[in-house]
Amino acid sequence: MKRIILATILLASATTFAQDNTQQGATGDWNPQIYRVNKMYPGYIIKLDGDTVKGFLKADNRCSIGGVGSSNQNQAAFYVNESDKKPAFKYKPDDIKGYMIADKVYESINYSGGMLKKPNFNLVVAEGAIRTYEWYATVDGYMTLVSQSGETWQQYDARAYDVKTIIAKKPDAPIEFSMLGLQFAKKMPEIISDYPELAKKVENKEQGYKALNIYSVIEEYNKWAASK
Repeated sequence: MKRIILATILLASATTFAQDNTQQGATGDWNPQIYRVNKMYPGYIIKLDGDTVKGFLKADNRCSIGGVGSSNQNQAAFYVNESDKKPAFKYKPDDIKGYMIADKVYESINYSGGMLKKPNFNLVVAEGAIRTYEWYATVDGYMTLVSQSGETWQQYDARAYDVKTIIAKKPDAPIEFSMLGLQFAKKMPEIISDYPELAKKVENKEQGYKALNIYSVIEEYNKWAASK
């Protein structure tokens, strides 16, 4: 029961964190009047060697519909010029480190929403040595969902999409926010082991360094890492 309660609290915390960052422009705006599928936006791709190439990218769905089809999470259609009819390249998550489209930055990490860990583009929510991402999936019955009378697009989104928060220090070692929270005193010290003072506080479950303080711990670590 305690694990269920903690998981519920952590999920609420992750949702609040995502909403706060959306308001700050970290994740951009999914308002269909602002971000439109199939519209061309300026951006860039990040090559495997770290170089960036500016151009234009065509907006896709934020996730595959029922796990089928192309989306921002599994493909980046790159155009050299805004007027081009066909993309110069269609990049897969194995091809590049990531890309930016409009105000949204995606990075390729080994997270694809399920037990199978394979590279996919995840939306960056917060930057730092430990980075925070969002992964989207459509809910069951998505194709039959309709907007209700008086419902805002945000309310519709909350019903239409399942959003997972992901944390990763390295692209090949992501962990779901909820799973990290449930094993915080064990998992987090491993992640921040290069900052032994902070790792010890988490391991000892000191006040202010427990699972419910997950984001403040990450923020403290990121500030320390940035100063190195």
